[in-house]
Amino acid sequence: MSNKGVFLLVILVFIGFSAHTIAAESNPPPTIVKWSAEELTQAVAVKNLSKTKEASFHFVRLKGAESPHIHDRHDLTVFTFSGTSVLHFKDRTVSLKPGDLINIPRGVWHWAENIGQDATLAYAVFTPPYDGKDRRVVNDP
Repeated sequence: MSNKGVFLLVILVFIGFSAHTIAAESNPPPTIVKWSAEELTQAVAVKNLSKTKEASFHFVRLKGAESPHIHDRHDLTVFTFSGTSVLHFKDRTVSLKPGDLINIPRGVWHWAENIGQDATLAYAVFTPPYDGKDRRVVNDP
């Protein structure tokens, strides 16, 4: 893992989780948020956890698949808690399992797809803080 990856992981653990309680159980996976009945039916559900001047922190539940998209002004780092998913890029597909950490630089075409029976749970960190608008849907890579 690069120094940047280690640094982002440290930020994820110490800044992101400092304001949140995690009930660690072996089965089911760690619970950070409660999902509503409606969110449990959605292909992708996101809970915004916290924000600093440098980053924003989100918990993601991926039951289906995202639309292919690009974040033009935000870098994204994702840590997978549970589930099995794949992250599609223009030129490759990356399998993600619990414990995997991946960085998606701004301007990179990508989309995530859950491939397991259970939803994938992941922690996402955007730098700078996500503004809720920087998601450009692009079908062709």
